[in-house]
Amino acid sequence: MNILVIGSEGFIGSNIVAYYVTKGFRVTGVDNKIAAGNGAYRYLQVLSFNYALDHMLDERPDVCIFAAGSASVQLSISQPDLDFEANVLAVSRILASLLKLNPACKFIHISSAAVYGNPTSLPVAENAVARPLSPYGWHKLQAEVLCREYHDCYQLPTCSVRPFSVYGKGQRKLLFWDLYHKFLSKGPAVELFGSGHESRDFIYISDFLDALDLIVSRGSFDACVYNMGSGTETTIRDAAYTMRQVMGSAKDITFTMQERAGDPGCWKADIASLQALGFKPSVSLDTGLQHYYQWINENA
Repeated sequence: MNILVIGSEGFIGSNIVAYYVTKGFRVTGVDNKIAAGNGAYRYLQVLSFNYALDHMLDERPDVCIFAAGSASVQLSISQPDLDFEANVLAVSRILASLLKLNPACKFIHISSAAVYGNPTSLPVAENAVARPLSPYGWHKLQAEVLCREYHDCYQLPTCSVRPFSVYGKGQRKLLFWDLYHKFLSKGPAVELFGSGHESRDFIYISDFLDALDLIVSRGSFDACVYNMGSGTETTIRDAAYTMRQVMGSAKDITFTMQERAGDPGCWKADIASLQALGFKPSVSLDTGLQHYYQWINENA
């Protein structure tokens, strides 16, 4: 099987590449960064994703996974035009290229749970009303609509996955990366935004990859949507204390009680659709953070 990964050098994209290379698939990566790989996959560096990918489809991939785009809520608020280009226009151009050159290719759009905003009840299912809180969430939702358009109008096989809070080796930003550096910094306490009672659904990267592979092999490509989470709700306070325990730190953890624009309150994924494909998360938060801590110490 041929796999094309758009955004192959980012956190999620690089892990997808490594996963399918290990399985013996032929993998092509596309990104605007210098390749970090070891030559185990074909790599094409581009200046921008916002143009037709005609020259990248010469090998006719069986599956195209869009793991590119901007993933910063705060940047989307300050520069919504750039976020639109990265998360909507790029998907539009890729879908147009697939339609012209390889309409049988399965297209997986990695969207975001940010499309939900603050859900009215938990766990949140895929059919919940989307109420994004940021341009980032709106743009991910618009890209999902594009996937629906190309399926309904042209029968292109598409689906979108909505990751909740993915973490693990290769991640150099967000909560646990920041906590690692804050626990090692000078000063008696670690300070975090919010109250600590906000919650997230954390999923370790290996569970994410197993779930993604189930979608590739067994999923529906009728423009449907899959939640990508563990199905477990964890408060930010508990997550921070778990990281502190893993690191063996004695620092206090304080919360500013200040909310950041675009940040949701509480999240927990309904993963019934993934479970119907055979998915069962296998990595607890404590175990996942131990793996992540080991990776940071070896690579940071």
